Amino acid sequence: MGAMNAAEPQARALTRILHDCARLEDDDQPTGATRLRHALGEELARLLLSALAGDHRRAGLGAV
Repeated sequence: MGAMNAAEPQARALTRILHDCARLEDDDQPTGATRLRHALGEELARLLLSALAGDHRRAGLGAV
């Protein structure tokens, strides 16, 4: 066995992520956001998505 290069695990991880993303693009299923819009309506889905994507750090604690 040869010595493992420190970049090898990162390259494998990046390859896996790219493969998974490409597979997702091929799926015919609607995105989660689209399913939320259909289930909740445009306005509630927008509010929920913006709340989920917001900055949830507590004021005064700083970045952890």
